[in-house]
Amino acid sequence: MYTPRHFAMPPELQRRLLAAPGAGDLITHGPSGLLATHLPYFFDDTMGEHGSVLLHVARPNQQWRETVEGEALFIITAASDYISSLWYPSAESSGKYVPTWDYVTLHIYGRLIAHDDVAWTTMAAQRLMGLHESRVGLADMPEDYLGGQLRAIVGLQLEVTRMEAKAKLSQNRTPLDVQGVIEGLQQAGADELAGLVEQYALPAAQRRADLIADVAARHRPGRTIGTATPR
Repeated sequence: MYTPRHFAMPPELQRRLLAAPGAGDLITHGPSGLLATHLPYFFDDTMGEHGSVLLHVARPNQQWRETVEGEALFIITAASDYISSLWYPSAESSGKYVPTWDYVTLHIYGRLIAHDDVAWTTMAAQRLMGLHESRVGLADMPEDYLGGQLRAIVGLQLEVTRMEAKAKLSQNRTPLDVQGVIEGLQQAGADELAGLVEQYALPAAQRRADLIADVAARHRPGRTIGTATPR
């Protein structure tokens, strides 16, 4: 994934996203070519050297049956939205009305392991449900019904080999433009992305602006930098 340095995801945000279960896209390549399935997941940092993403698929889904060629890829896009150039104060004076798209995404690569094992699938389903439900669990279902449901799915474990993380949050804009993005996203109802921009992009944009101002001050006309001492 192409990730300019200023869009690199802070480690703290990466850990935060991994700790929040949700849904993502599992992509594999095998004898049938490319296959993709949108799946619920949770991350377990104790399974494997770099942790594992735990998933499950419907038994008829051929993706779990095929031999995966190389690594499998799981994509999590935690937040994503359109950024209007009308939100940039600088666009009014410059006329540079170029919109963009901000997002936060994780690309997780690894070795895909199928667990056609009711005990393993029960463990994974119970843990996933427990992360979202506080009032009911697997034990509250009729035993014969639960058994049928668990036999209808197959557990998957993506044992992580590497991750690529990108947080494109308008860090390359001026602080005033970033503030405009925050307000625009809030008005559009994209509060999650607005919060991420405020937390991560606004400080980064301010540091960038301060650095530019400092460099400009050091090289202002009439000042010579690094002049050698006469001998």
